[in-house]
Amino acid sequence: MTATYVPPSALKSRLMTALGLQSGNPSHEAVYLAVKAECATAYEATCGNRANLRPEFSRVADKFTYNQMKESAIDNAIVQIYRSAQPNVRLWYDSWGVDGTSSNFIIRWFLYHLFRNRDARNDRKAKSMDFHADDDDEDSE
Repeated sequence: MTATYVPPSALKSRLMTALGLQSGNPSHEAVYLAVKAECATAYEATCGNRANLRPEFSRVADKFTYNQMKESAIDNAIVQIYRSAQPNVRLWYDSWGVDGTSSNFIIRWFLYHLFRNRDARNDRKAKSMDFHADDDDEDSE
């Protein structure tokens, strides 16, 4: 099943539908969490390198936003996530019809939401040790 494009700002429920996954289905939630875990590792690496910031944001405090990052940094993170994906996750990417280029909207969606839910505007979620704290479906479209 080739996934239908979903913009980064879309709700989790919309992404799940586009991927043919159902919220509440344990095996589908496991797929979601596996992709999220791989993206979270790249998110941390991307945020850990201030060279990834756009020049006008080079002096901002930690907890960067998605828009403060260079587009090339996001693109490189997407490619790296795909290349280092575990075999079971890679099978899902392939079944969804996405590849390891920066046009991979699924990985871009996860990165966007990791930034959105962990930046300074969301201190409660960012400080939470609960991996699922940023899984709410309260985002605006």
